[in-house]
Parts: sequence; structure tokens; C-alpha cells
Amino acid sequence: MQDGITETNHGIIDYLVVTSTEFWDGLPEDVRTQLKTIVDEVTTQRNAESTAVDLQNRQYILDTGAVIRELSKEQRAAWVDAMKPVWEQFAGDIGQDVIDTAVSYNASN
Repeated sequence: MQDGITETNHGIIDYLVVTSTEFWDGLPEDVRTQLKTIVDEVTTQRNAESTAVDLQNRQYILDTGAVIRELSKEQRAAWVDAMKPVWEQFAGDIGQDVIDTAVSYNASN
């Protein structure tokens, strides 16, 4: 068994619903409002459950005597810089605006 893990925080498993603007805007206002309320409630619940599982597994790692190594800001920045060519590779597929939004969001968190 390995002696530990490095916590990179490079990904997150959250609950996400994706739809087209055309579909969403085509819904009657009352249906859209009700659906948004349901999606918001379920998203909050599922994300909380995902976080709970993550914390339980993190504690399990520690309980087994393994070490969780955390990256310094400098190490994290090096990781992000190393991934930029990958982002560029997929910009045409998903849109630079999506990448820019993700980068902006990550910078604020």
C-alpha cells in the first residue's frame, strides 16, 4: 500500500445539470421556475453528499496511517501552468469562453 497521497484539488465531483439555452428558454415560465427550484435543491443535496464522501475517505486515509501531502501555492501554480497546453488543445471543442469562466472561477476560490 502506498504511504500517502498528494491532494491536488484539480477536480471535483459535483452534481451538475446541463441543458441548452433553447430548451430552457422554451419552457413555460412557471415550469422553468419550478424546475430551477428543484434543480437547485437537488444540486445542493447531492453536492453535500459528495463532499461528505470525500471527507470520509480523506479521514480513512489518515486513519490508516497514510499521509496527505498538500501542495504549496507555488507547487499548485506550477501544476496549473503545466496544464495550460491541454486547455488550449480543447478550446476549439468546448469554447475558450468556457475555459475562461473555469479559470476565473478557480482563481476566486
